[in-house]
Amino acid sequence: MKYIWLWVVYIILFTMAAIGLELWEGNKITTTEYYGLRNMGSIFVMFCLLSSIVLYAVTFFPLTLLLTRFVKLLPARIVLYSIAGGIVGIWVFDQFYDLGDDYYVKGYGLNVNSALILFGLAGFLYSIMDKLLERKKI
Repeated sequence: MKYIWLWVVYIILFTMAAIGLELWEGNKITTTEYYGLRNMGSIFVMFCLLSSIVLYAVTFFPLTLLLTRFVKLLPARIVLYSIAGGIVGIWVFDQFYDLGDDYYVKGYGLNVNSALILFGLAGFLYSIMDKLLERKKI
């Protein structure tokens, strides 16, 4: 049951981080070539939500199983989840803006550090929820 609750937490945190990244960096892009939150609106939010549902199964669910079994110290979990969140953030940034040619990144001065901050923070909050749910034995 704990993992289902963590899935919900992940979906909320990482969808909010993706929307935050779009607000922070995506709003710098002023061309109509880019389909972001301004052009797509709620469809963009649904895309982020559905992507986070799948992304949890591939990334954080296996990581959570490993860390629950082998890492008991909260500070170590916080660091590992934050690093994993940052890695996911870099991947999301590349999927949104890089597209293999740096057109948006260089042309509009986008910075990957914003993705590291937002998704690292999401990983940090996920680690706190993991520990809280573990204590409650849900």
